[in-house]
Parts: sequence; C-alpha cells; structure tokens
Amino acid sequence: MKHKIITATTGIALVLCGFAFWETGYVEYILGILAILYLISTAYGSFQIRANYFVTSIHKGKKKAIALTFDDGPHPENTPRILEILKEKGVKATFFIIGKNAEQYPEIVRRIDGEGHTIANHSFSHNYLIAFFSTKRLEKDLAQCNEVIYQIISKKVKLFRPPFGVTNPRYNTVLNNLGLQSIGWSLRSFDTRAKNKYQLIQNVISKMQKRDIVLLHDHLSVTADALEDLIEHCRSKNIDILPLPLLINKEPYEIV
Repeated sequence: MKHKIITATTGIALVLCGFAFWETGYVEYILGILAILYLISTAYGSFQIRANYFVTSIHKGKKKAIALTFDDGPHPENTPRILEILKEKGVKATFFIIGKNAEQYPEIVRRIDGEGHTIANHSFSHNYLIAFFSTKRLEKDLAQCNEVIYQIISKKVKLFRPPFGVTNPRYNTVLNNLGLQSIGWSLRSFDTRAKNKYQLIQNVISKMQKRDIVLLHDHLSVTADALEDLIEHCRSKNIDILPLPLLINKEPYEIV
C-alpha cells in the first residue's frame, strides 16, 4: 500500500534528519516541512481514489471497450428511465446502489438484476461523514448494504465503490474483512454539476477513451436525459460498451 510505504519512508526520514540536523538549528524546520508534506500526501490520497493510496481500486478496464456505472440509486423515477434506455439499446451496466434506497425500492433492485445488469455495494447509509466512521461502524454499514442486496436478489456482491470516492486506512481493513473489491473510475461525467444534458454529453465525449470506467448517477434526471445520446456516440465511434465485470475481468458475486 502506498500509504504504508510513504508512512514508513517519512518516519525514517524524520529520524535521519533529526540526527543529521540536530546541531544546526534547522532541525525543527526540516521536521516541520517533512510533516507538512506527509499531511499533504495523505490528504491527496484520501480524496483521490485513483491514487490507490489507502485502498487498491480498479480504475481502468482490461479490454478495449468501456463500462457504464451508476451510483446512488435506486431512484423511483430516474432509475426506471435509465433501465428502459439500456434495455432498448441492448446495453448492460453496473449499479452501485445505496442500501437504504434499496430497502425502499426493492422492486427496482430486482428489475436491475432481472434485466442482466450488475449490482454492487455503495454503502448502506451514504452518510456525508462516512469517512470518519470507526472501523467497526464502517464495516457494519457496508455489511448491512450487502445483506439488503442479498435479501432482495439472493446474491452476495463482491464489488464496492466508496461514497464520494474518499478512502482511508479503515476502508482497507473493512474491504479485506468483507471480501470486497474497490472500484473507482477513469472518466467522471460530472453529471452532478451538469446544467443540462448537452453539457453532460460534452463532458463525457470530450474525454472518452477505450478502457474507461464511466462514473454516472442514476438518481439524476439529466443523466437519464443524456444516456441515449451517450450510447449512440459510443456506437458512432465504434466503442463497445461492456458489463463492468467483463471489462475488468472480475466476478461480481460470490460463487455459492
């Protein structure tokens, strides 16, 4: 893990600098600079999931295609709209669902699964403070989402995306305990900020490359509005859209 390597390296550097500069009068400044650099790298690693600082996440595919992934559902209106478009276009996607939403709309979860899409864990609560949860509370939250999904579709999920893309050492422990693989993204659509579907479409097509894992949100109407055009753009550019498990060569569920 990068976090462990950087922590160990910083610790060694602090000790060596302490010895080397002890009598120069600069030791406090040197140690202060090292401490600040360590804090900056740790903060960056927490908020940049692609840095793989605390948790090793998968961000790109292994095949020359893309995968569409949707976070934060299910939503009673927009998730069904998205499912209709995916069905019409013959595209399979992955839905990183929030457990409390799944409890509220189990019929949509069953529909997602029944139409051949992949379901994955996006935490039970999606609490804004989830990054500050203790290890015990975090594990309970993620395990609760797993259980909700299992009760609805009788499948034990193996894929997980951290809420807000924020990670820390506790996530690494919990994911190992629960046997979950963290999934990031290589192309963020910024649909949460898009003012209309045209802005969203431009955000995606201007950066899209083969092997991309595209991050979208199925609770947003703007995403549903833009989806058909995004799919047609991919086809016009001969970019195949694969289910995420095929793109990354990972099983989405436990084999029981």
